[in-house]
Formats: sequence, C-alpha cells, structure tokens
Amino acid sequence: MEGNIENLSIAGYECTLYLPPKYYINDVSYPVVYINGEDNIQEIMGDLESHFGVDCSAFIAISVMVEEWNENFTPWTAPPLTKKSGSFKGGAASYLNFLADTIKPFIDEHYKTRPEPSNTALIGYSLGGLTALYGLYTISAFGKIGSMSGSLWYDGWIEFMDSHMPANANSRVYMSLGRSEEHSRNQRMAKVGNCTRKAALILEKQLEFKENLILEWNDGGHFSDLPNRFKKALLWLMP
Repeated sequence: MEGNIENLSIAGYECTLYLPPKYYINDVSYPVVYINGEDNIQEIMGDLESHFGVDCSAFIAISVMVEEWNENFTPWTAPPLTKKSGSFKGGAASYLNFLADTIKPFIDEHYKTRPEPSNTALIGYSLGGLTALYGLYTISAFGKIGSMSGSLWYDGWIEFMDSHMPANANSRVYMSLGRSEEHSRNQRMAKVGNCTRKAALILEKQLEFKENLILEWNDGGHFSDLPNRFKKALLWLMP
C-alpha cells in the first residue's frame, strides 16, 4: 500500500486515518469517507489504491472506533437479541452529532479535504451500516451513504424510514446484503432480507434520483468477505 495510515485521538475517540498516495507532496484536496467502527482500514484500502484515478476517486478515509456498538450504533432502545447479549441503548443520534460537529470539523481543519456533503461519505457494516443509514435522515453533512449488511431488521426501523425524509434527497446510497443472512435462526435477524428490500423501495421514492441508489446482493452470510464488500461499496460511492 502506497498511502499512509495514521492513528489519532479526537476528543477521546480513537481513530485510524488513511491518507492516499502523494498526499504530502501535492496540493490536491480530497473527498472524505467516514467509517463506523472498523479496525481493518488498511485491508479495506489496500486493494482500492489501484483503482484511484481509473474508476474511483482518491479519497481520505477515517475509521472512528467506539467502545460499545450496542450503544453508539443503535437509533433507539430495543431488547437484546438473546438472553446472553446486551440491550440496545439507542445512542446513535449522539454519536452522529459528535461525528458531524466535532470529528468532521477537526478533519476538515487539519487535512486537505473537500468538506461539502457531495464529497463526504458515511459508511458502516452491520449496526454500523444501520447507523450510516440513520445518518441519511438525521445529518445533512453526509451526501454519500454506505450500509453493508446493515441491521435493518432493527425494531421499528422500516416504520422510521417510511415516516421520515432524507436530510439530503440527492444523496447517493449504497446498500448490500449477503444472500444467506435472512436465513438466520434468530427470528428478528431473519427479517433482514425483507426489511432490506422494503428499505430500498422506500428510498426509491424518497431520493431525488433513482440512479443514486443501489442494492447489491453478495454470496455468503453476515461475516463473509467483509473487505471486498467494503471495496464494492466504495467503488460505487466514489466514482
């Protein structure tokens, strides 16, 4: 990998920053991709560099780590999935506001960014993908959204989408799901296939341009081939 990986702390949040090749030797400003809670940013970006300038724009990426996904990446409270798992605490609104009001301004001030929403993406996987999609409705700073294997089975989520409108109707939205995910033994999680289909239909009506939405189906289950699923999302979001 030719780009640089840097670790930094922003107001108590540990972050991993990726800077594209030649960042320090040119005067170019870059789009920025914010990633919810992933610690494999080097693996995600490694295969993407060969696409820069060909079928993908070079961009800065920053992964924001959280201590508890069940708190930071859930839009409202909900019961636990199993007797052994913790409850969902509904702290996504606070996390997204902190991301937009503190972390993004820090990155825009200290790095060469293109700060407008059309050049700012928010992506995530699983509950992180749910939170990215929640950000579509609650935060106007992000004009590109990626929800890979998003936990759209979440209690009340489809009803929320159906009763709200995106903060930016011209946003670009990527969604994906593994074909085996809707065969979960957990009855709530097994709803993810139908919920993802319904979410796509709702977004088709809400977004200004239908071509700004894609739902992609991947082979495998929830944990299959994560880096490649991120890669496909980013190639579509950052053309």
